[in-house]
Amino acid sequence: MVWLCDGWRSRFNQCREQRPRFTPVKDNVTGEVIDWAEEPLGGPNVSPLMSDSQARTSCLWMAGIPSAILASTNRIENAEWFAGLKRKKTLGGRIPGFKSRHRGLGFVCWYTPSKGCHNAVFHKTGRKSGVVVITGMNPSRWRKPGDKARWRIIIHVRTSRPIRPYTSIHVDWTHRSLVFVNTPSPLPRSGDGAIGLDRGCVHTLTSSDGTFMDMPKPSKAELKRLKYLQRRMARQDRVNEARGGRTAKFASKRRQRTLTEFNALQGRIVRRRNDWIEKTTTTLARENILIAMEDLDIQAMTRKPKPKPDPAKPGQYLHNGAKAKAGLDRSILSNCWGRISKRLQDKMAANGGHLVVVPAAYTSQTCHKCGHIAKGNRESQAVFHCVECGYRANADVNAAENILSRALAKTGGDTALDVDEPHWRPDEASTPSTSIGSSLGVRSVKGIPRL
Repeated sequence: MVWLCDGWRSRFNQCREQRPRFTPVKDNVTGEVIDWAEEPLGGPNVSPLMSDSQARTSCLWMAGIPSAILASTNRIENAEWFAGLKRKKTLGGRIPGFKSRHRGLGFVCWYTPSKGCHNAVFHKTGRKSGVVVITGMNPSRWRKPGDKARWRIIIHVRTSRPIRPYTSIHVDWTHRSLVFVNTPSPLPRSGDGAIGLDRGCVHTLTSSDGTFMDMPKPSKAELKRLKYLQRRMARQDRVNEARGGRTAKFASKRRQRTLTEFNALQGRIVRRRNDWIEKTTTTLARENILIAMEDLDIQAMTRKPKPKPDPAKPGQYLHNGAKAKAGLDRSILSNCWGRISKRLQDKMAANGGHLVVVPAAYTSQTCHKCGHIAKGNRESQAVFHCVECGYRANADVNAAENILSRALAKTGGDTALDVDEPHWRPDEASTPSTSIGSSLGVRSVKGIPRL
């Protein structure tokens, strides 16, 4: 397994080193940047990209690796490169680099029987168990006398559901996991309802029929443990720097263990949140033919406030509410409004439904019964009391009803026909869609923010 992982990683890095990047050209006298030169990521003296057969000839230890494993590196590298550049543009950071064996071992193997690739075959051995068989052959000219020509690796897996037709497998040898990659199955719709959704901080989603849907939050014990691990890492960083450590991330094994425990705990919280998002959006897409949501600029809503200089005291600043705004931003990002919108859009498009985006102005201050708009209609965060007609309701439910009414007016009645395509801001979405043909801009939303 380590041999297959090293072969796949080496072939991946061979494809990655051909990626062009721009390097600055500086003046020898002034040191200023006068031009930009394009050169491969592997350096100016990198060799041209070889085919799989040439790579087998030049690297003899890769000769026995199946072609289904080596052929997957080009497509995976291409997808990861453009996804990494997209993250760099939205969140900042460096350009994607090479894969290191110290960050995890794994490989991808195609399984396309229609094209004659019969490797990575899954055989069911029990109700919740099976094996994946990967085979290869050592060429005769690179085989020692008496060695076998063919070899076989059997990976035992446990499954929680039937395995649908798949196109490839991803083996993560570091975490001992195997993922079957398949095309999304069609999502049948069981109802033809229309619903409006209001996104909030107290309740993640509130529907126009009075249903509250809350995303699972981390428990107090988990938050306490996360804060403890963060403080311990901060102390370990200071100790490493005091002892002359160049970079604290790699100077201490104790810090690495602390970081591993922190990532495991935070990953559990993120997986629990993503599972809720997928299940909730699937249920909404199945039961409704029209879903209405507000057009929210999440990036602008979570932008930190600008400092307020004190005119009476130059060099000092007035209170601008940054601490309270940070708490609101943390609550908005932890509810993943952008990811919910993106997954709803994908699933509604898959089953023939429509997701309508309406303006968000005054949806929380408008009375659904009489249409009166006033700031005084909101008695509190949860209570809506119209000062004109006396209508009382939950504030989120009233906003969801207004959102649905605007969507129905936009579509021309109580039907979901002739719906305009929603306008999505490229920086508002969260995670790249798994559906085929999606080309929207994405922006990753952090899971549990720094405490």
